[in-house]
Amino acid sequence: MKPLIPSDLHARSEHNQSKPRLMFFGDPHGDLDPVIAAVERFQPEAIVLLGDIQARQPLHVELRPVLDLTEVWFIHGNHDTDSDADYDNLWGSELADRNLHGRIVEIAGYKVAGLGGIFRSKIWDPRQPIKEASFASADTLHRSMRPEERWRGGVGRRHRSTIFPDVYLQLLRSPPADILVTHEAPAAHPHGWQAIDELAETLGVQLVIHGHHHQSIDYLAEGMQSAAAPFRAFGVDMGSHLAWPRNPQKETGSEVLPQDLLDLAMQVLGAEAPAWLDKPHKLLDGQTPAAFAAGGGSEKVRSMLNAIQYGGVV
Repeated sequence: MKPLIPSDLHARSEHNQSKPRLMFFGDPHGDLDPVIAAVERFQPEAIVLLGDIQARQPLHVELRPVLDLTEVWFIHGNHDTDSDADYDNLWGSELADRNLHGRIVEIAGYKVAGLGGIFRSKIWDPRQPIKEASFASADTLHRSMRPEERWRGGVGRRHRSTIFPDVYLQLLRSPPADILVTHEAPAAHPHGWQAIDELAETLGVQLVIHGHHHQSIDYLAEGMQSAAAPFRAFGVDMGSHLAWPRNPQKETGSEVLPQDLLDLAMQVLGAEAPAWLDKPHKLLDGQTPAAFAAGGGSEKVRSMLNAIQYGGVV
C-alpha cells in the first residue's frame, strides 16, 4: 500500500472530524426537524435518540428523509408513554426493533448499551437495595393488577416506560460495552442516580450519554466530574446533539492539538484515531490523549502512539 504523505493525513483527519460516526440527540418531544437537519448536514454512520421522542407520526415516517443516510436507534423516555399515540408511533413503528433498551448492540464500531425509561419508586427506588424492589419485573406487576388496571393485556401504559429491576440486572450481567445511553442521568447530575454509575462501571464503558433533563452538559468540563472518573458523561439538551468522536481541535479549545501529533495518530490508527484521541486513558490520569497533549503532554502521547506502532505495551 502507498505510504501516506502528510497532506493525505491532514485531508483524512479533516474528513474524519467532519463526519462523526455517531450522533446522539436530546429529547425531541415531537420536533424531529433538528434531527433531520443535522443528519443531512453531517451524515453520521448512525444516530441515537435519547428518549421522549413523542413522534407525531410513526417514527419511520417522521425520519423517512434520512433513513437512507444513517442508521436510526433509540431509547424511550417517560413521555413516550404519555398517550396511546406517543406509544404507538414509537413501538408501532417499523423502527421499533431499533430500541436499545435492555441490550447491547454494535453500532458504527462501538458496543452501545441502552437503558430507556425512568425509575419510579412504586416499582423500584434505586436508592434502596434491588432485592427490596416492590416489583422485580413487568410480569410481576402484571400479575398483581386487577383486569381493569391493565392496558392491552399487560401492565398499564405508564409503566411501559418504567425501569424494572430485571431489565437493569440483565444489562448489569451483560458483556462489556463502550457506550451507555440512558434517559436517566448519572450521579454527577443533581437529579441523577448512583445506579447509572454502577451500571456504567460494571459494563466498563468509557462514555455515558443521557437525555431527560433538557441540559447540554459536559460533566468533566463543568467540573461536575473528576478527570479520574471511570467514564466520561454528557447530557444532551432538547433539540441539541452530541457528535462522537468529538473533534480534538474543538475539544481542546484554544490549546490546539499539534498537527504533527494528529498526523501521527492518523498514521498509526487510521480511522480509529479520532476515537482514540477522545477516549479517557488511565495512563493519562483519566484525561483524553487530545486534552493531555494540549495541556503540555504531547511527548507522552507521542510515545504512546509510537509504542502502539512498533508493538510496545500501552
